[in-house]
Amino acid sequence: MAFKELALCRESCRDYDGRCVSHDLLEEIMDVACLSPSACNSQPWRMVAAEGETAKALAEEIKKSGRNFFVDNCGAFIAICETEAVLRAGVNEDQQYFAQMDIGMMTMMLTLAAADKGIASCILGCFDDEGCHKVLGIPKDVPLRLIIALGYAKNETPRDKIRKPKDQTTAFQNW
Repeated sequence: MAFKELALCRESCRDYDGRCVSHDLLEEIMDVACLSPSACNSQPWRMVAAEGETAKALAEEIKKSGRNFFVDNCGAFIAICETEAVLRAGVNEDQQYFAQMDIGMMTMMLTLAAADKGIASCILGCFDDEGCHKVLGIPKDVPLRLIIALGYAKNETPRDKIRKPKDQTTAFQNW
C-alpha cells in the first residue's frame, strides 16, 4: 500500500467487531514499531501485549477512567511504557525531553503497521493507571504512557479526514 493511502486509511476506531487479533500478528506489528527512530537510538519504550482473558481484564481497567466504553469489543491491546529518560552527552537537560516524543513516533509506527495489516486502532491515554499496571504486571515505578486498542473495525470504510486548512498548519520560511 502506498504511504499516503496508508495514512488515509488509519483512523481512531471506536467500533470493533470483537474478533481476536492473532498472537503472530501482534508480534509482527510490535516488530515493525521497534524500527521507529529515537533520540540517540535510546528506544525508551517497552510494549506489553494483552490478549484473551488479559485483554478482557484490561478493558475493565480502561473503562474505570469513565471513558472508552467501546473497548469491550477490541481484539487485543498493546500497552506502551516509558523505560528510559536518558538525555545523552552534549544535550542540555533544560533543552528537550526526548522519551515521550520517541514514544509518540513509535506509537504512530505501530498504528500504521497495524493499519497495513487490516487492523484498526485507537490510541488511549485515559485509563485506571494502577489497575492497568496490576493486570499487566508492570512494576509500579514504570510509567504507562499509552494503551493502543486493536481489532477489526465493524465498518472498514475510513471516514473522511477533517483537517485544519493548510495555512494554519504549514508554512515556508515565514510563520
